[in-house]
Amino acid sequence: MMKTARFAGRRCLSKVADAPLETSYRTVPSTGRVMNLAAGNAALPVEVLQRAQKEFFTWNDKGISVAEMGYRTSWFHEIQQATEDKFKEMLNIPDTHEIFFFNGGATLQFAAIPLNLMGGPQPTNPTRPKVANYVMSGHWSEKAVREAELYCKVNQVAHDPTGLYFTVPEPKDWNINKEGVYMHYTSADTRQGFEFINFPYEVVPEGMRLISDQSADLGSKPVDFSKYDMIYAAAHKNFSTAGFCLAVIKKDMITDETIMASAPTMCRWKVFNDAPNKIWNVPVILSVWIAELMLDWMKERGGIPYFEDLAIRRSNLLYNTIDQSNGFYNTFVTDERYRSRMQVVFTIGDGTTERNQNLVNKFLHETSTKMGWLDIRSHPLGIPSDAIRVTMYNPQPIEHIQEIQKFMIDFMKENQ
Repeated sequence: MMKTARFAGRRCLSKVADAPLETSYRTVPSTGRVMNLAAGNAALPVEVLQRAQKEFFTWNDKGISVAEMGYRTSWFHEIQQATEDKFKEMLNIPDTHEIFFFNGGATLQFAAIPLNLMGGPQPTNPTRPKVANYVMSGHWSEKAVREAELYCKVNQVAHDPTGLYFTVPEPKDWNINKEGVYMHYTSADTRQGFEFINFPYEVVPEGMRLISDQSADLGSKPVDFSKYDMIYAAAHKNFSTAGFCLAVIKKDMITDETIMASAPTMCRWKVFNDAPNKIWNVPVILSVWIAELMLDWMKERGGIPYFEDLAIRRSNLLYNTIDQSNGFYNTFVTDERYRSRMQVVFTIGDGTTERNQNLVNKFLHETSTKMGWLDIRSHPLGIPSDAIRVTMYNPQPIEHIQEIQKFMIDFMKENQ
């Protein structure tokens, strides 16, 4: 297993993996589907796609497709309410919280959160500006901070000066500003394979709001919503195709009293909350409907307990292969408390020598052009070569991960 120290140095930005890899797009024999390892849009279950295909032309035999349905019609209100009810049941969301399907993905909420909470005077000391605590754990917490800093003072908790975030300091040592209005954290970062398997709730000061971006792992393990004032998640990873952001917000936080005067209407939670059926403008109707079908599919398989078990079994197939490779493969995140079940991100050897860089490129070339795997590459993480990333959101069949494990073992035997 590779030690974090061997990746010392700032994140490599000179060779960011922006251009798509050449890919042959072949199907996996065991499933008949392309090996979709993208962090978004993620794979969707065959059963959901087939049901959507069957019902797309005419919804409930009404002679209209969901894709052309007016957002003021009782039909779409019926779909939206059913989807909300199914989210509430699946995730065990209490009545103290309101459910929204916001446009703009999770990224728009990076701005909406401070815009809704940082207006007005500081509660404990009106003469001082409000401050927000952001726990730093990778690329997506960095993006959330950059947006929040446009509107308020931010205290970066557990900041890593290298920008790599392969681990975090012990929670007891976190530099939390106790006057902060809220604490924000990203539950799983897709870039380097970091996930808070169990967040240390005990470090959150009493009375401080707790907010979490759970785009990557919501729906893959139980979550106690009573501990949170807001959880939000982009739909296109575990629940639907791209289009909306699921936001679950504690009702007492939806108020005009703390909204900043400059907040755009599309960022004002109270505007949506007060609109009929919380529909203030045209929602991404098709994405909401796909989420309803996905929730039915998840329930049929046993709900959150089933998908938590699946996430553990899938990720362990790869982590065990890596840990038993005698150093041929190495993950960047080595602490089991933070090893993601949604993304396993690794390299070959130390990823820095010419031989190891060539092996990484060979691995990526063979999996993309010969095997037809989609989006197997992640960004450079403090080393000259690209990283290898396997994404495993809820719909990812375990058969696909078994195929990946087999290739990894064969590749190692051929190239040791």
